[in-house]
Amino acid sequence: MIVQILCALLLIAGLFLLAGIGPSDIPRIQPFRGYREKQSHIRRITGKPKGKIAATVDRANEMLTAAGMGERIGIYAWAAAILAALGLLIGLVLDNIPAALVLAVGLGFLPLIVIRIRTGDYIRSLHEKLESAMGVVTNSYISSGDLIGAVESNLHLLPAPVDGVFRQFYTETQLIDSDVVKALGRMRRRINNRYWRDWCDVLIQCQRDRQLRFALSGIVSRLGEMRRLQMETDTTIRKQMGDYIITVMIVLGSIPLMGAMLPDWYAMLTTTPAGKITLSIILAAVLVTAIWVAQLYRPVEGGEKR
Repeated sequence: MIVQILCALLLIAGLFLLAGIGPSDIPRIQPFRGYREKQSHIRRITGKPKGKIAATVDRANEMLTAAGMGERIGIYAWAAAILAALGLLIGLVLDNIPAALVLAVGLGFLPLIVIRIRTGDYIRSLHEKLESAMGVVTNSYISSGDLIGAVESNLHLLPAPVDGVFRQFYTETQLIDSDVVKALGRMRRRINNRYWRDWCDVLIQCQRDRQLRFALSGIVSRLGEMRRLQMETDTTIRKQMGDYIITVMIVLGSIPLMGAMLPDWYAMLTTTPAGKITLSIILAAVLVTAIWVAQLYRPVEGGEKR
């Protein structure tokens, strides 16, 4: 039976590959597309929020796009599908249907956990580069009183990808629209960070009163202080994550270890209905806590929402 299921899954995966269809393309295929459009229309009318799974997938797509890794959405979708199938097969090999379902869901969610961790690291790096860029432009602007000149003279010093935001601002003011206030408003919306928005708001006010430019340094200092507090929090979280990983390894590793020491106990755990349900509960607990730990790892500095 296991061999037949594995052959069927491989055949289905081969057909998808031959047709050039990935997991992210399935919702756009009829009748899936019609069903999704109907559900979206009902949600818009009734104001009903999306389900937890759909909301989680949408947040993952948003995080990848915000982190500049939108082209990898298809790779993570394929990884989720393959891992879910692998978890299902492992559960079937163990002759444990509840565990198969838990493993399918758990391994399917694993790419989402990786996405949260990677985007968290990206956001931390972005905030560091944002502080550096804001500090450089602020110091130059305070000295010269010319915002456009301050941006132009420091473009080569700004770290990527923040330099692209300032470069776009400079291009807009020089070649498209000379209204600096409108350009600052557009630049303000390109980065989701509370201190960045406050900094841009002060720059907009500086176009009417240049003396306000001396308040920019305080905003950069507050961003730096928040980053230092976040680093201290991250250190504590990483230590707790290490303890959590060790605990999970002990819990899962004790099952085969106890199987070698107490064969009767292991047989009861893997063959009786009560044992199968107990094993499924343990795996589900590991899944839920892993998702919870991954949510804690994402930084919230700068006003981002969890």
